[in-house]
Amino acid sequence: MKLFSIDDVEVSALIEREGPQRKTRELFPLADGERARAHLREMEPFLYLPASDRIYNTYQSFLVRIGGRTILIDTCVGENKARPPQFAYPKTPWLEALAEERLSFEQIDLVICTHLHVDHVGWNTRLINGRWVPTFPKARYLFGRVECEYWEEQVNKGNDLAGRIWTDSCLPLIHAGRVDLAEMDARLAPNLWLSPAPGHTPGMFCVNVVSATGRRIMFVADVLHHPIQCREPDWSTCFCADPRGAAQTRRQLFEEIADTDVIIVPEHVPFPTAGRIEADGERFRYRFAFPWWRS
Repeated sequence: MKLFSIDDVEVSALIEREGPQRKTRELFPLADGERARAHLREMEPFLYLPASDRIYNTYQSFLVRIGGRTILIDTCVGENKARPPQFAYPKTPWLEALAEERLSFEQIDLVICTHLHVDHVGWNTRLINGRWVPTFPKARYLFGRVECEYWEEQVNKGNDLAGRIWTDSCLPLIHAGRVDLAEMDARLAPNLWLSPAPGHTPGMFCVNVVSATGRRIMFVADVLHHPIQCREPDWSTCFCADPRGAAQTRRQLFEEIADTDVIIVPEHVPFPTAGRIEADGERFRYRFAFPWWRS
């Protein structure tokens, strides 16, 4: 599904799953219920289901076409993986979304994983004849060095889910020589670089793309799970390894780009996803950059 085009950059989303999922306090442990509902009443209705107090959440990958290259940012949950029951939903929408883009696995040039959580690495590999093989046979895969070290440590400590993710979605690529390890602030090309975003995980980074006329697009991974975190930057998710660090990263990023023309693309915000940050005193507001309901 196309999200937007700016100059020579085209961005599309491959949506694996979208809809109301966790309750507000379940996703944001520090949330105040009344304050959260007041914020949510001011937001678009597709972001929250009041009847069940459930936050809308999307699992999606992003396709970036620029300079003749096709880049895939994060790869959702994937199929045939030994995962907790909540991830046992149909994965065909992701495959259908790729086909709708008129792309095959072979046409992806670069896969960037912002961090190595279960919902960001799943389509890295496919199970073929009992073996995990690279899904994208001609692509290089880019992982963060700090992130890899963290998850290797988790595996060595006996973290079961981390071990399964590492074994089926990361290690086969490393063994196949398909992975490049990058620092969190690496410059990959003049118009493509990474910027550190630790907290949600120790080695998470954002992916920055600049168009031909200098427009900056930031794929901010899980710095922002939902627009309510613009109103309450200190509300980190239950999945954050370092909730305080995640909040600090989020506030610093918002302060840096508020009231600029930088477009951010958060992984879990529903369509139309892309937005801008506006300052509002010590808080912020999320404004969708390409609001389909106003077109």
